Amino acid sequence: MEHETRQFRLPVGDGAAIILLTLYTLFVISVPKYDLAGAIVFAAFPLLMATAGKFPLLKLIKRITIVSPFILFMAAGNLFLDRSPALFVAGYTATGGMVSASVIAVKSLITISSLLLLIEYLPFHRFGSAIRSLGVPEVFVTQLLLVYRFSFLLTEEAAMIQKARDLRSFANRGRGLIVTAKLIGSLLIRTTSKAENIYMAMSARGFHTGLAASRDIAFKSRDIVTITVSGVLFLLVRSLF
Repeated sequence: MEHETRQFRLPVGDGAAIILLTLYTLFVISVPKYDLAGAIVFAAFPLLMATAGKFPLLKLIKRITIVSPFILFMAAGNLFLDRSPALFVAGYTATGGMVSASVIAVKSLITISSLLLLIEYLPFHRFGSAIRSLGVPEVFVTQLLLVYRFSFLLTEEAAMIQKARDLRSFANRGRGLIVTAKLIGSLLIRTTSKAENIYMAMSARGFHTGLAASRDIAFKSRDIVTITVSGVLFLLVRSLF
């Protein structure tokens, strides 16, 4: 299934896909804090992407679950700040804080889902080339690509340290806050040392200031038409709901 998902081709160019995602995010953000129906309607966009690309919804739900505590924590404050009655459903009174918190949660979930789907369909090196073609400075693109590649190094080192701690821990010993802080410091030192070795190897092979990133990704007429039609559709949905 992973292989099938990667084989899905976007109907527009990489740059146009990023513009569409940015445009979609701006329209979702513009939804008022009490307009729950308007926020739910915009969920059709990531649902359409997932259906067209045959993306496994269970995998998407697992990824969203990771960030859901932060979303819920961000929205929970509205429950206490706004206690004025807003909706009356079947004899139950919903406060404005409940409605606005629901809107925040829905808007966050659908925008994050759209971003996750785009990343799944668009490899990161193509993403870097696309934003470079849109005028993003080369220094920023290079830093972004290097951070992405070094993140795998950080993950590998963290897994090794955690495994070593688990093998040496008995009866929950060695799992305290002080030990964890020391392990995080050790992780920083080890990854920095490896990053320096990798950088010296890259410099020995001709790396100077930036990675090779294409800037001649031309927009096709299909991309322009898609962006225009999508913008009109987003505006229509935003106006109706």
